[in-house]
Amino acid sequence: MRNLILPLISMALLAAGCTGPKALTKRGMELQNAGMVKQAAELYYQALRKKPQHVDAMVGLRTAGQGVIDTWVADFQKASMDGRRSDALGLYDEMSAYTRRMAGVNVDLIIPSAIVKDYEDHLDEHLIELNDQGHEQMNSEDFEAAAATWKEIIHLDPEYGDAQALLIIAQAEPQYRAGTAALETQRYRAAYDALGRALAFDNDYKDAVDLRGSALKDGRFNLAILNFDGSSRDRDVALDLRSNIQNGLLQTSDPFIGVVDRTQREEIMAEQELSISGLSDEQVEVGEIAGARAILTGSLLMYTMETGSPRRVTRQGFRKYFREVKDDEGNIKKVAAYKAAQYTVHAQERSVILKYELKVVSTETSEVLFSQVEEVSTSDNVEFATSQVPAGSLYPANAQGEVNRSGQRRLSQLLKAPRELRAESAMRQQVVQEAATRGIRDIERFLASHIE
Repeated sequence: MRNLILPLISMALLAAGCTGPKALTKRGMELQNAGMVKQAAELYYQALRKKPQHVDAMVGLRTAGQGVIDTWVADFQKASMDGRRSDALGLYDEMSAYTRRMAGVNVDLIIPSAIVKDYEDHLDEHLIELNDQGHEQMNSEDFEAAAATWKEIIHLDPEYGDAQALLIIAQAEPQYRAGTAALETQRYRAAYDALGRALAFDNDYKDAVDLRGSALKDGRFNLAILNFDGSSRDRDVALDLRSNIQNGLLQTSDPFIGVVDRTQREEIMAEQELSISGLSDEQVEVGEIAGARAILTGSLLMYTMETGSPRRVTRQGFRKYFREVKDDEGNIKKVAAYKAAQYTVHAQERSVILKYELKVVSTETSEVLFSQVEEVSTSDNVEFATSQVPAGSLYPANAQGEVNRSGQRRLSQLLKAPRELRAESAMRQQVVQEAATRGIRDIERFLASHIE
């Protein structure tokens, strides 16, 4: 029966349309007289939302609404007699929500005190039963089911017993155990993440803080970054690239990636230079002293900036002007005329290419753990026109040497177009930044998979 109520309410509201409180109240009275109290109550409610203190709507809602409560009361009593405690509790919740909603328009509906008492008895019995169930689930370490039980208890009574504390344990303990298990097998990233999830439920759960710190300390992958190789001509580019990559890694969101400080890096460099193929035994020892598990090296394989020669092409065009002529009646008027003119189209290009290789070399084994070549390029070009004729008066010629009126807009754009290529320094900065971004991404991806 209840499944039919909402459609009926919707139909009643649709029939009422966007009418005022008087029409809604009148329609509510008609439905109430027809025995459709819940639909009538809804219309009275809508009328009061439009016009609070509408007397007829308030009287109607108090009567019809109480009738709705009486229906719920009957359903509640039947569920109680049938032993359907959960259904009875659900019906009471619906009834209570309905009274709160009607109270929002200042109409107080009454739930009989005997029903309130029965509800409280059912609730106490249900909570005791759920509490016992939750403890059994905790004892059997069925934490997922236990968490669901404690949540249900808290929904019914937020202050009930130690449900809040037990819910935290039911949620945090599986993550804590997963973290400690991962730590035992040296899966530091997995341990760190799981223990973090445990701490999200309780920021002081057992010794999760200390264990998470141990996972980070033992699993952290410190890199020592040496100067990148490059020709003497491109040494500044190699230096900028290394600096950008180092700064990016210092700001990485991955807590397991570390960069040894300048003093430690210089200690490695002072011992001897790192070859691109790997590390010597002495270099391994220096890396271990500095606390670096690997050394990041880079080689600038290519850096070119080419600026093409300026190109100029002189083209035929027309200058538009107006001349005075007499019409058949002798009146003077102005008409458009075109006179040959010239304009010059200029063009030039500039391109930059940067290609480099990154290597991560283990300080423990001298093994090349990671190698990646990246290539980045950018280009710029200018095309503009110059003429002694103002842009609005200059027209290009078509293939037949006649005025090309449709091409005038494009020619005006060329006359106003930028005439300088992007500065070499700006283009260099762009490719270096993009190259560094790619390098940082490559290293982060590698270490995300390398550090379990």
